[in-house]
Amino acid sequence: MSEMVVVIEAPGKIRPLRKILAELRINAQVHATGGALYDMPQDVLGLDPNDLTPERWTPTSSRTIQHLTKQFKDAKRIVVMTDGDPDGELISAQVNSVMVASGSEAIVERVTTSALNAEAVKIALQSPRAIDRKVCVAVMARRAIDRAIGFLCSNPNASGQVAGRVSSKIISTIDRAPLKTIKVAGTHPAQPGWRIWGKGTSTKRESLKAIETAFRNMDPELMGFSRETTISKPAPAMLNGADALTLVANQLNIPLAEAEKLMQTAYERGAISYPRTDSRDISPRTRTMLEDAMRTFGRRVGRSKPGSEGFSGSIAAHEAVYPCSPIKFNSSSLTGLSRLDSTIAIITRRAFASLSPDARVKTIEIEPDAISSFLSKKGLPPVQVRIWKDIPETAGWLTVEREFLRPVQLTNIPLDSAIMERMVEQNIGRPSTIVGHIGKALNRGWVHENGTLSGKGQTVHAYLQQNYPELLIPHELDRFLAQAGFDQVNQAVLAGINDVGLDFKMLQHLAREASMGVGTSFRPDADADESGLPTYAPEEDVEMAIGAP
Repeated sequence: MSEMVVVIEAPGKIRPLRKILAELRINAQVHATGGALYDMPQDVLGLDPNDLTPERWTPTSSRTIQHLTKQFKDAKRIVVMTDGDPDGELISAQVNSVMVASGSEAIVERVTTSALNAEAVKIALQSPRAIDRKVCVAVMARRAIDRAIGFLCSNPNASGQVAGRVSSKIISTIDRAPLKTIKVAGTHPAQPGWRIWGKGTSTKRESLKAIETAFRNMDPELMGFSRETTISKPAPAMLNGADALTLVANQLNIPLAEAEKLMQTAYERGAISYPRTDSRDISPRTRTMLEDAMRTFGRRVGRSKPGSEGFSGSIAAHEAVYPCSPIKFNSSSLTGLSRLDSTIAIITRRAFASLSPDARVKTIEIEPDAISSFLSKKGLPPVQVRIWKDIPETAGWLTVEREFLRPVQLTNIPLDSAIMERMVEQNIGRPSTIVGHIGKALNRGWVHENGTLSGKGQTVHAYLQQNYPELLIPHELDRFLAQAGFDQVNQAVLAGINDVGLDFKMLQHLAREASMGVGTSFRPDADADESGLPTYAPEEDVEMAIGAP
């Protein structure tokens, strides 16, 4: 039996990692935690009423912990290879706790990798480090704060009136302005080069439909008023997790949740890098790999932009989303591809576009006033739409982007995509983790199909406005906790609650009432707890074999 044990989160990655380690001639066992090993209890508040820190942690799967305990006893080296996000750091600390309880004297090391392929794994294993305690403190504090808000501030007398730290921002932003749920985009079916893009609320559907029809027909009332400019168009940035989700969902016209599953599958198969990243940067090593692939296809490579070589050392866990096998998944068209292969191809082509030279083009653009006048004559409300044609002097990245374009269509924007775009535009929440919160808001029936708050959503907003208006104001708790670098959880919880704008003593009072049974209306609501640690569904644990002797 190998004396080295590699521990990962997702059971679905066990088999691919075993193959990679065999390819690298590294003798090691591979086991998965299935996500978090411990979390706060679901049936009680679980917070110390004096300082609102987590009072106890309970196993998420006793069988998994027993299995890992058995594997750790004879191990000499345990390498925890989780994703590089903060939750992964706390899961690494939980693995260490299991190791200590097992009586093992193994050394526990932490490594992160942004991709599941031989090169990335090899480099990660060459750069082990200790578990970062301050990151663990930040995660535990955020977890406690979200538990306090969800359990203590939600309305105990009305189902669905949840006071979540993130979901409250979704309610607030939709209350301020309806979501844009209709989109017109694409190329002209018969006039090469002409493009249209615009979106609006459900009340602007007829306006967008009229513009789409006029665009298709090249109606002189709309298309006869243009201006010409010569401009430089810089290549687009690399994709962070939210960018990639939105791009895939838009290109395939699917909900965000489905796009997220496709990207996770692509990641677990080693086709793309870590998809929940908030970064738009790549390491020099990754850049070289992508540029070599571009040259293989005869594509020009752009000059590195200032700051683009800011990465150093080993492959970082917080790189942008990029294709790990760009030569294999390079495709000039999505026609005939499965949705999974299309997802990988879309990310590949965008990475190529990002590393291509800037473009210099003469742009012929329809005057915005002409579009407004066209709609006014038809008695239709104005809407933001752009209609233009690029005539490249130096095509640069546009030669790559052009392959993504489709004929013009008027389509509905899925509600989850519309909310995601709004949250990203307003810098609310971490883009890499926002999808779950959006799903909860939709499942609770807070948002109407037309992109406005439903009756339930309006009721929740009124409750928050009356009782906890601070939760409706944007803030960045994760960033605050990460930058502050607290040594103790109680310090981080106190500072974090103050940063959110809530009254610590008020929450403390509610927690004491709940722990003493004084607040008879208090009832724990797991659905109100918005920041649970990641876990994998039992049916996904097909390779753990934890029941085997």
